[in-house]
Amino acid sequence: MKYLAGLLILSLSAFSVAGAGDTDDKNERESHRHYSCDDGISIDLDDATLVIASHDRRDERIEITEDFELYVDDRHVTLDDDQQKLVEEFYLRALEIRDNAHNIGWEGARIGVSGAKLGLKAVGRVFKMFLTSYDGDDLEEDMERDAGKLEARAEKLEKKAEKIEQMVDELDELAYEMRREIPELDELGWF
Repeated sequence: MKYLAGLLILSLSAFSVAGAGDTDDKNERESHRHYSCDDGISIDLDDATLVIASHDRRDERIEITEDFELYVDDRHVTLDDDQQKLVEEFYLRALEIRDNAHNIGWEGARIGVSGAKLGLKAVGRVFKMFLTSYDGDDLEEDMERDAGKLEARAEKLEKKAEKIEQMVDELDELAYEMRREIPELDELGWF
């Protein structure tokens, strides 16, 4: 019974947190998104332009447009074909990471809501115990089965998050290659 009480409290807590942020993700589209890193660098998506800025270095900034044009501190950088391919790949991979992370966030919220529903089911099943031959063993079996399904969803989500970590590592490698190939980026010293 302590297991059930703990599960119920946990589920209701998850429901209140997940429910507060549950909105229609189609209506949530924004033209401006902001992500900050611990190292004083921020990444913005302003309309379709990727903006990477260092706040520790006089607000230096890099912009990559949806046409894969590169700007460093508002100066257009002329690129050869190989450099252009690097910039294009960086832009597309950054957007792919953002989209995957966004989807993982929504799936995490859905799993939280499902956890809350599991808690509510538990309450209903407790009342069922008083009104039918349904007993504590039945309750425990049903709860373990439902919790197992929820845990499987969470494990799938964790694998997706691990894939994003790998994508970020690959993006870091691509940024290193861009610094090596594009002098204007190398001169910044922080990209």
